[in-house]
Amino acid sequence: MSEIPATMKAALWYAPLDVRFVDVPVPEIDDKGVLIKTKVTLTCGTDVKTYKRGYPGEKPGATFGHEVAGEIVKVGKDVEGFKVGDRVVTHNTAPCGSCYYCKIGRNDGECESLVRIKGGHSQYVAVPDQIVKTNLFHVPDQVPYKAAALVEPFSCAVYGADMTPVHFGDYVVILGAGPIGLMIAMLMKKKGAKVIHADFSAKRLEVSKSLGTDIVFDLTGVEDPVKEIRALTPDGRGADSAIDASGQPAAWENAINIVRKAGFVNLFGGCKAGTTITVDTHRIHYDGVTLTGFYHTTPRHVQMAADMIINGEIPVDTFVTGEYPWEQLIEAVEAHGRQEGIKNAINWD
Repeated sequence: MSEIPATMKAALWYAPLDVRFVDVPVPEIDDKGVLIKTKVTLTCGTDVKTYKRGYPGEKPGATFGHEVAGEIVKVGKDVEGFKVGDRVVTHNTAPCGSCYYCKIGRNDGECESLVRIKGGHSQYVAVPDQIVKTNLFHVPDQVPYKAAALVEPFSCAVYGADMTPVHFGDYVVILGAGPIGLMIAMLMKKKGAKVIHADFSAKRLEVSKSLGTDIVFDLTGVEDPVKEIRALTPDGRGADSAIDASGQPAAWENAINIVRKAGFVNLFGGCKAGTTITVDTHRIHYDGVTLTGFYHTTPRHVQMAADMIINGEIPVDTFVTGEYPWEQLIEAVEAHGRQEGIKNAINWD
């Protein structure tokens, strides 16, 4: 094991389109934390948004990135179950376990004191106590780091899919074929659904077909997507469930109108703060449509995602389609934003 240096390269956000590699001190850990030498990080939509416009509440010099896999190079004296040299993947958060929302079972993004890692896109990452205990996982030698790093986004997809009630043979419409939408489509097929996937990208829809989607629907130039998608369901009655994975208000409204009477709508894609939608009250009351929103994930679903990845149950190369050296992080984020491929792996060795 090589000696841990005093400083490291870390990607920091300073302003829109201004992310810099800066020499910063290697983070310290306490007696219950671990230090990871980063092997692979992945790009995601949040990286793209942060790069282009910043992240709410963050000031210039903010850390960047959060999908991380690597090797433990230091452990606190009170850490159990992990040692120097272990290959691991960490989720970027863990719920506090003690706030009101954790106590009532909403230990997802509603937790009032989520513990977070800082700066995934860096040469070393400190993992704090709560994440070590809850969301840090061993990675077997046969599992590539780029596969392991999918745990964070895949756990969100697992949560979104698991919170959507589906019976075998149900028609499920998914709006949005980004990485999370594609993962949810794959998971809905595993649950026995008939999946209809809609997006504006023919390339992304081809990927969805490769994952087993039954019907893909290109929204390009379609004047009435609700009418045309409902026509694809039995007797045109509408989908049993609809999941938005796009984070667009128009898509939320479409999802609400695509489902049948007594249908279920999971508004999983997060829209920009301050945006609104219009809902026909008849749809909710007289048609008995259930609307709900979930985001982020829970420790249970992180565990489920880690198990599926470690057991080789997802096609890694379908989701991680590009690889870049760490010096080309910005090129990788920009390519992600242009929808060139699905996700990009950043190699730190």
